[in-house]
Amino acid sequence: METSKLKDLILTFFVAVLIITSASAQIENTPLGVTSEVLKTLKVSDIVIPEGNKPIECRGLRLRRLDVVPGGKIPVHSHENRPAILSIVSGEGMDVSSYSMEDEDEEKLVTVPYATSYAEFNGIVHYAVNLSSSDTLKLITFDFLDNGSLCNGNKYAEKLELFDKLKTEENPFYINNSTHVEGAEVSTSIFYVPLSDINFPEGSTTLNERTLRTRKIKIKSGNSLPEQNYLNRPTYIYVLEGALEIQKNKFVKEIIQSGGASKLINHGNATIHNASTTQKVIYITMELWDPTEEDVL
Repeated sequence: METSKLKDLILTFFVAVLIITSASAQIENTPLGVTSEVLKTLKVSDIVIPEGNKPIECRGLRLRRLDVVPGGKIPVHSHENRPAILSIVSGEGMDVSSYSMEDEDEEKLVTVPYATSYAEFNGIVHYAVNLSSSDTLKLITFDFLDNGSLCNGNKYAEKLELFDKLKTEENPFYINNSTHVEGAEVSTSIFYVPLSDINFPEGSTTLNERTLRTRKIKIKSGNSLPEQNYLNRPTYIYVLEGALEIQKNKFVKEIIQSGGASKLINHGNATIHNASTTQKVIYITMELWDPTEEDVL
């Protein structure tokens, strides 16, 4: 009996040691005071550009901000030719009413709150309304934009089958939500980088195998991310709250305040710090991510 108890005690001891060792390894590999949440992903291979529109590889990776007045509406528009992920960066949020090729007889309503993301692609026509009657809504869009430039010597006219059908047939969804009010929305371009200018490392995944991804990252005061290499992860950064410090190399340090943005495209090693010793920083990263790459912060 005593021998059995001794064996159980020894077994319990070794299990406890294994658990403690495993927990220690997890703590070692996780930066202290940092959390990362994936908000939205969109596989490039899932994007269907309507026939006759510019190929994705001839487009640019754009980041822009859109400001919408209190109670204002973003009129009905199409994402048939502009795949994107949007993120709410200031304000209460918005209601998005969508009409799609798959569900032509059904209008779908989605609420997108502050600090969340929403994917808009593949035969989607929609409009959006600022939920607040007192606060300006600010959102950013991360998209594959056709800016009208030539592609292999050819110019592509935009083809929007569903949008044009709704307009031609005077569908109530279009008629009741297409009015543009002057000053109700203001669009500001932040970055535009042609995909042809992005130099992916040799041997990395192709554009079609990648994923558009948005993440929300929080760093407590006095904490940092470890140094990371961004050559295989073209990234835009937008700060929601607090201030961020990016050490881009030995000589270049960038401080980004709330509402500011930075880009890490064709960029090697960089270190990201919370610039404040008293307040947390919250920011959104928008990445053209290689899913085979280890999921680093």
